Amino acid sequence: MAPRFVRSTLLASLLVALTPACGEKEVRPSLDLLTTACAGTPPLAGVTHLRFRVTGPGLGASHERVSTVAWMEEDVPALPPGRERVLEVRAYVGRPDQGGQLVSLGRSAPFDVAEGKAPEVRVFLRRLGEFVPVNLASNPGMCSPPTEVRAGHTATTLPDGRVLIAGGYRPAPNGTRPVSVTTEVFDPADGTFSYGPDVGARAFHTASLLPDGKVLLTGGAESFAPVALQRMARLVDTVNITVSELAPKVARYQHAAAVDAQGHVLLVGGRAADGSGVFTAEAFDSDSGSFVDVAGDVHRVDTTLTVMEDGRTFLVAGGADTMGPQPDVLAVGFNGTDLGRLLNVPPRLRVPRVGAAVALLGRPDEGPRPLLMGGLDGVDPSQGARAVGASEVLEDVMTVSDGPALMPRSNPCAVSLPDGRVVVLGGRGTAIGTTYATPWAELITPHANAQPTVLGLPLLPNPRVWHTCSALPDGSVLVVGGVDDSTGEIRAPLDALVVMPPPLD
Repeated sequence: MAPRFVRSTLLASLLVALTPACGEKEVRPSLDLLTTACAGTPPLAGVTHLRFRVTGPGLGASHERVSTVAWMEEDVPALPPGRERVLEVRAYVGRPDQGGQLVSLGRSAPFDVAEGKAPEVRVFLRRLGEFVPVNLASNPGMCSPPTEVRAGHTATTLPDGRVLIAGGYRPAPNGTRPVSVTTEVFDPADGTFSYGPDVGARAFHTASLLPDGKVLLTGGAESFAPVALQRMARLVDTVNITVSELAPKVARYQHAAAVDAQGHVLLVGGRAADGSGVFTAEAFDSDSGSFVDVAGDVHRVDTTLTVMEDGRTFLVAGGADTMGPQPDVLAVGFNGTDLGRLLNVPPRLRVPRVGAAVALLGRPDEGPRPLLMGGLDGVDPSQGARAVGASEVLEDVMTVSDGPALMPRSNPCAVSLPDGRVVVLGGRGTAIGTTYATPWAELITPHANAQPTVLGLPLLPNPRVWHTCSALPDGSVLVVGGVDDSTGEIRAPLDALVVMPPPLD
């Protein structure tokens, strides 16, 4: 029998109220509140009260209501006309104003309110901190898996909130790793995965979101055993469903890419088909739609690349050259033809590392700083390299400071949330000369003039590495694919998980 679910639907209210302060007519959103999960703890388990709150430019605290769990249409605040409104629903065990415990949370995507027109709004209510499969809006009791098993793929959150998932490989029982040519698009509004255009076989490539909303896919391996490299890049337009083919100067995989404020995509590091390092830097110019030569090399593999707050300065942190892990943090600028190092004496990491992750910590309006997490303190675990638990904050082009201690692992997945926090998931631990996928999940919160703090989230249902994690418009995180080799047997689940971190307030 299909799982039973309860779906609360609020029809559009026909009542409008006059706003004495400005004379504008308020309207009450038509709320489709999904209160069922396809697995895990039901979002309304034990819940006694709900709080409805709408935020957005120009709105005050008056647009908030508290009701019992048996809510009615008038419990949703009426709103004046305006843009970028977000309706948040919080679920409590006990009254929120009397010490009730917050257990579930949901937010709408941003919506606009026009005078006299009730907007239709959908909210998935999710249990806080719990990793559960994605469910369908059309049938909330049914889980919604991706179209393919993937590892070593990319996932890019698009301007409209959808997520483009591209490429990757599929671990097979016989040890082969066939590489995917496909893409798929996850729509958080209805919980569906649908096939997108083919982009050529590629795994361990990079995906870069350009200022115009298109996604540039570069590099990657098109086959393994032996390794053959994908020599063509693809420019994907997910609005018009078109793909353009481009020719980079250099073929590479397991490289790093970042986009500056002018739409230049810098590519550094990576490996050639024979496993040797690729030290030639290259750039894509969004204005001309072509790859351009860059004068300057970056002698790193398994490195990270990010852009500072100024939108112009690239930072290369971590990675190894032919001598091993390198401590220098390289600050480089790209002027269209040259890649120039900005300091003769660069800052140095406390812990040189390879296979780290980097994400921006801090809200966009508060000066976010890159946080370097995890990695290995050497190149080869069989020769004693260990996973790193220390994190480091790249304060500016001259300063590196200690970050919080994390669970030690390499190749974790890290993502910045809209509120400035960072979620870091999975990765590889080390033990007795070998590595294994881990289930660890942590939430890092920045603080003004103080050390960031770390909250351990519940473990992932399965350990995993080579997965992706993407921030969704409602503040949750989507986790797709990956490999679990923690038991010695390679497993690759066909699943997509979503987790709602606890709110800041």
